[in-house]
Amino acid sequence: MQEYNISVMVKDELGEETESYSFNISERVLPELQCCRVTRGVTNVSISWRVVGNLTQMVLICQVSATPGNTTQQVDCNSSSHVCKAEVEHLHPSTEYSIVVRCSTNGKLWGNWSKPKLFKTYPLVMLELWRKIEPAPASQIRHVTLMWNPHISDRAVSIQSYRVQWSQKDRMWSNVTDGRQNQLEVTIGPEKCNFTVEAILEMGYRAAAHITIPPAERQEAQVVKRQLKSSSADGIKLSWDKDRAVTCGYTVEWCTLGSAVPCTLKWIKVPKGNNSLFLSSRNFTAGLRYSFNIYGCTENGHKLLEVKTGYSQELKYVGSPSLVQPVQTTSSSATLEWLFNEHDPAHPAFIIGYLITVQGGRSDKAPDQATNVQNLSIADPLQKSVTIEGLQPNQEYVCSVSALTKEGPGPLVSVPFRTRINYPSQLAKFLAPVLLLLSCIVLLWPQRKKITTGLKEMFAYPSGMNIKIPEFESFLDETIQRLSSQRIEECINCEIEILNVGASATARKPDFTNDLCSPGTHSSPSSTSASCISVQRGYCPQSAVVLVEKPTCLQMACVINKSYFSTIAESPSEIAADST
Repeated sequence: MQEYNISVMVKDELGEETESYSFNISERVLPELQCCRVTRGVTNVSISWRVVGNLTQMVLICQVSATPGNTTQQVDCNSSSHVCKAEVEHLHPSTEYSIVVRCSTNGKLWGNWSKPKLFKTYPLVMLELWRKIEPAPASQIRHVTLMWNPHISDRAVSIQSYRVQWSQKDRMWSNVTDGRQNQLEVTIGPEKCNFTVEAILEMGYRAAAHITIPPAERQEAQVVKRQLKSSSADGIKLSWDKDRAVTCGYTVEWCTLGSAVPCTLKWIKVPKGNNSLFLSSRNFTAGLRYSFNIYGCTENGHKLLEVKTGYSQELKYVGSPSLVQPVQTTSSSATLEWLFNEHDPAHPAFIIGYLITVQGGRSDKAPDQATNVQNLSIADPLQKSVTIEGLQPNQEYVCSVSALTKEGPGPLVSVPFRTRINYPSQLAKFLAPVLLLLSCIVLLWPQRKKITTGLKEMFAYPSGMNIKIPEFESFLDETIQRLSSQRIEECINCEIEILNVGASATARKPDFTNDLCSPGTHSSPSSTSASCISVQRGYCPQSAVVLVEKPTCLQMACVINKSYFSTIAESPSEIAADST
């Protein structure tokens, strides 16, 4: 019976009056609570309370309020055991809260708030779990290294221990490690294996992470390998192709290459739907090559999708190539070869090619200076030989090779060499006149008799001359002595005399005799009437002409250079005798 009817009657001398009031007793109940039991979490709390009295036939409405935050949540309580439960979410980790509860039967009249219940949420503990698989050679056994990184929101909280569990087929194993340890090595078979790692806190809270190792592949899958091109001083940007088989995101792991120190493997999780990632440069060292392996998460475990290699910042100080000696040369070219490991991960940058510098070839005008400098660039880092054309024969050259990176050329390594002599060219220079001479001989051979006769006439003695060898030698000596007097020297005395000049000659050249001749200036020992004319002060005749007196020529001009003869008055007969 929940409906009640109350009537009030009033009587007096004037009469009576009656008033009635009907109500439902359930609407007048103020539930009393026994509060509370709290089960806390990281960002939520579960609370339960008990309602005093037999109110099972009533529908209770309760409110749960948590402070700070003033979070109020309304729940329905229809429990036959008089125990109500509620869960409050969206709380902050490692935060103290106060929670109270009140109930109502109609949502209008509320009972009193229960006493506050204090609690503190657990700290946020996250485990980043990853693995490294190394297959044993010639065996189906696999060595698995489990690695995890804990992240705790409250620094005052420490992890007491870790519990590792794994199962394969129908068997299970477990191992408990110290809270300061963050990896564990186990051996598994080729089948699929599930791993679970739990972090146990001092307060009893546990945070777990799960990972699946896929079955061993019989054949190695084809993996895309690429070089990173989009790196900058701020960091490295990674991107990859989306895979439809990926159901739970991606994992990117990276490690240094070419270092003598063992690499510390690092990794990061990428949510599903994203296929790019930016890694800050503070995680990397300039000049070190890194390998980035991109895995896709599936129901059967993680599958390797791509492998990328790159630098956060490339440097140009790479090693020098090793030249192969001796250099193979010809008269106009040289073939240079070198050895270099362009794939060496210890290089501080990617090798994109080689730079070859050739300097040499000497000039006769400037032997100390090189006349030719050539620079050749090779864009293929796999090409390790080059033939240099256009060199000069029999010349010294110096060739230098350096590895090219995006930042520029590295250190040079040089080798000297000399080109060979161009024997065909030298032979051509020698054979050209020989062939010309032979051609002339062949062409002139039919005319050999005429040519011989002409040469004899040119170089033989005239016919009728009978020259004895002693007379010929004396003639040559005498001629040489006379010619020696014709040397150019300073003129001591140079005069021109005109002998036996007649009236007719004077009439023909009046100006010449009157202007140029000064009578009495010079006297001749052979004639007192002769006139002497000084033609030019610096005049030096090279030869003297002596005219022999002839009976038919009475008027005669004679030019005598006295400096060339020791005796002036020579008889014509003596002169004539000498000329014979």
